[in-house]
Amino acid sequence: MRLPATTLFLLLSIALSAQTTQMQYRFRVYLKDKGNSEVTLSEPEKFLTPKAIERKRRQQVPIDQSDLPISSDYFNQLKSVGAKPVSHSKWFNTIVIQLNDSSRIDAVLQLPFVDSARYVWRGIERNHRYSVRPRLGCMECPDEADPVTPFGITTKQFALHNARQMALSGFTGRGIEIAIIDAGFTNVDVIPQFDEVNIAGFRSFVPEGDIFASSDHGTKVFSTMATNLPGVMIGSAPHATYHLLRSEDVTSEFPVEEDYWVRAVEYADSIGIDLINTSLGYTDFDDSTLNYRHVDLDGKTSLMSLAADKAYEKGMILVTSAGNEGSKEWQKVSPPADAKHALTVGAVGIDSLIAPFSSKGYTADKRLKPDIVSVGKATITIGQNGLIGFTNGTSLSSPFMAGLVASLWSANPNLSRAEVIDIVKRSADRYNRPDSVYGYGIPDFGKALKEVLGSLEPHKKRVVEREFSITRSAKERFEVLLTEAELSPDAYRINLVDESGNLIAEYRFEEGQLTLPVQREVLQKNKYLHFIFMSPFTQKTIRFRL
Repeated sequence: MRLPATTLFLLLSIALSAQTTQMQYRFRVYLKDKGNSEVTLSEPEKFLTPKAIERKRRQQVPIDQSDLPISSDYFNQLKSVGAKPVSHSKWFNTIVIQLNDSSRIDAVLQLPFVDSARYVWRGIERNHRYSVRPRLGCMECPDEADPVTPFGITTKQFALHNARQMALSGFTGRGIEIAIIDAGFTNVDVIPQFDEVNIAGFRSFVPEGDIFASSDHGTKVFSTMATNLPGVMIGSAPHATYHLLRSEDVTSEFPVEEDYWVRAVEYADSIGIDLINTSLGYTDFDDSTLNYRHVDLDGKTSLMSLAADKAYEKGMILVTSAGNEGSKEWQKVSPPADAKHALTVGAVGIDSLIAPFSSKGYTADKRLKPDIVSVGKATITIGQNGLIGFTNGTSLSSPFMAGLVASLWSANPNLSRAEVIDIVKRSADRYNRPDSVYGYGIPDFGKALKEVLGSLEPHKKRVVEREFSITRSAKERFEVLLTEAELSPDAYRINLVDESGNLIAEYRFEEGQLTLPVQREVLQKNKYLHFIFMSPFTQKTIRFRL
């Protein structure tokens, strides 16, 4: 019998409604092993990008069993018993599955490769775009920005860290790959202020929702690092390369979001990311039986915290917000901020005073957290409407600091992540008297940059690189030659910087060769000079002994 079209539509609507309103359950399944992998350690190019392989080589990180993917056969066997895989972790040998009946987990546990399972989510599966659920309050900015400096209304933020000269000298994150893991990046793809930012990729690890329509939390986070509006607003790493990754489901709060986050971190590792910023943390869940306790802040209980330390082990720097629990009952930092090797950032205002909401330490095992602090009170941001505003939260102090760390690292990318973190910490104003509120305090990037530049190998006469050569042709003159330039000469420039990182002069190529004069007083005041060779996406710093 043929049903009328209206009746058929009604029945389909009812069926779809029933389908979308049925309670679903997700479990983290722990595996006994990875099974028979389709690839081997002898062929890393099949599961790591060339950038990832190169970063591991540079950071002296071995490629090992944890890098291998989980056998596809395990996924297929899970499907055969009615389980739907929604996420996984190759580092921790886990697969997150979805079931429409929680009792069906018994069949999963009977599979020979399954060790155990943990309930991590319940809810209704949604496939539509979520409405924005902002988690940060903000107020409107003044009508006019400060036109006095290139930094505009972010001048005081850079001044807090003595970072203005670092940026003016050309150390702005160029050549550093940054991943931002957040709740969503609403309208980043259409906000004109981001048109010139180098966004190399984006990806969501949450089964539902749209990365550009789920939350503007990540939009604000991204803006503190990537914005490049001279005279108006400057981010802390405007010339870095960015990957935008979504791991939080803003419609609920469950431990499964840790799984999504871990998957994002593993992905970042696999594509060669140097530095990760994350402004997410978890203590309380919609199911209170899953909540963390203070005793769990040991860096070993939360899956996120374990992954944060694993990220460091894999050669990356992970910068995370301390949390906004300082004036609440919890008070302490939130996972993954308790991870040993995470660079955990609390919040201060431009007056250098701690923000009341900034989460405090120590960890459960008596380690210092937060590590450092940055501006997170009235931080300059751009929201989903493309307007500049002030926003509060360690969610903003973390990315602003992450960008400064990336910019510092761009001065010498050959430094290990341990060396960079150590230099940043030692530059801070409370390094010799740390506490559980400020950590080591406010880093001084003028001081840190001088040390990073001092780590470079010094040269006397001539340096030959793939793209250029620099020759000291006379006591007060250097010759720079483009050798294997892939772009037209005007795409390249040279900044001349003294031994402390202060900009002396800027030069742009019009042809394939430059002659750089050096004033006698510069030669008298410095033992070293630095040449920063820059193309649109790369940067190289050469140190000359005078």
